[in-house]
Amino acid sequence: MNLTRKIFPAASDAAFYRSALRLPKPSADFASAEKAFRKASVDLRALVGRRESLKIEQTVDNPGRMKLPTAVLHATLKSLAEDVAEAEVRERETRVEFEALRAVYRDHARASLGGDIEGLGALINQHLGDVLELLEVAAGLTSQAREAGIEFSGLISDAPIARRLIEPMANTISKMISKGSRS
Repeated sequence: MNLTRKIFPAASDAAFYRSALRLPKPSADFASAEKAFRKASVDLRALVGRRESLKIEQTVDNPGRMKLPTAVLHATLKSLAEDVAEAEVRERETRVEFEALRAVYRDHARASLGGDIEGLGALINQHLGDVLELLEVAAGLTSQAREAGIEFSGLISDAPIARRLIEPMANTISKMISKGSRS
């Protein structure tokens, strides 16, 4: 009898969770707000970069390039400062809208996946418990075999070591799962 297959019908569980645990598709408003925010951020960085480049170019003596006349430089910098101010406002407004929609999406994703995530955690804990129990059985056989002077394969002879190695990992994973279910 294959006891392992009885304990771990893992293929069907893994397939279920692989298909169930997918982020829901964001709304069209969310995608639009994200695109607008990214564009506003890129535009702002470009304007700031242009302004800073212009300032630096004017301080460097480059015989191959003529400097802008002071009046033109000041007018250009003033125009860029106005453009930067407008871009900062646009970037701030799009960020606020995007962050609000992202919070709604985040809450929706957590709510829609929460039950499946808890189920996955319970299943992982169950399987970890099963593995620890099976290693305990193998470790018991190791003790009996040692007393009788019989040597078994690595699975049996190394079971106590494997259990000591897996226990802290299993405890850490269990804490991680219980921490996730509280939030």
